[in-house]
Amino acid sequence: MPQLKRKVFILRYIFNDNDFLMKRNEIRPNHLLYLRQNSNKNGGKIEFKVSESLDRKSFYWPLTTQQDEIIQFIEEDPYYKEGLIHDWMIYSYTIIERN
Repeated sequence: MPQLKRKVFILRYIFNDNDFLMKRNEIRPNHLLYLRQNSNKNGGKIEFKVSESLDRKSFYWPLTTQQDEIIQFIEEDPYYKEGLIHDWMIYSYTIIERN
């Protein structure tokens, strides 16, 4: 099976442990709606969720995305607005896709 390597940006959220589990359920529908609106399927840039755990969540972004665009996305995310995101980081990463 052929494999394709490509670089992407990863946006990783690190959640506020104190409030995340208590507040997540009430904010999650708005967060998921925001993600759908910004997904590449709807003309946005988020490709898909990489991983999620109780303390972090990560997303793939095309390498052509400007860092300002990712920061704007963060600042408009309901999780960020409600203080659930303790910290975040953006880094490049090489992924392997199977065809």
